[in-house]
Amino acid sequence: MTCEPLDLTGQWHGTYTYPRNYGPATPFLATIEDQAGSLFGSIIEPDAFHGSQETMEAAIAGHRAGRSVDFTKTYRGQQFGYENPVDYVGQLSSDGLSVSGVWSLIEHNGTFEMFREISLSAQVEDEASEEVHEALEL
Repeated sequence: MTCEPLDLTGQWHGTYTYPRNYGPATPFLATIEDQAGSLFGSIIEPDAFHGSQETMEAAIAGHRAGRSVDFTKTYRGQQFGYENPVDYVGQLSSDGLSVSGVWSLIEHNGTFEMFREISLSAQVEDEASEEVHEALEL
């Protein structure tokens, strides 16, 4: 990859879900900047809980320590029902391509997972790098 596996910088496609089918599974797009473990960025998602066609935006801030990821999502604006920040705690996969964990908000909680968006050129670069390493080990 073009960045270190632990560095979360980039775009991530994800979904968060509610327990016991309380609400719909909601897709999101996160753009994250990882500055030596300090996380900043934004999330865009549909307002699926209220059944509207609106898109909502939120700011995220948090930290990463090794593979442990912890950030808070704070919705922008004064949307009804979204005044409180949402805490996300998860674990980065060993290959650095996914994060999964739990979210919590007052009396609600659920799970989430997100996957790193990788460009085709980065995938080709990764495969070439792996082939070189394998050849050197022979």
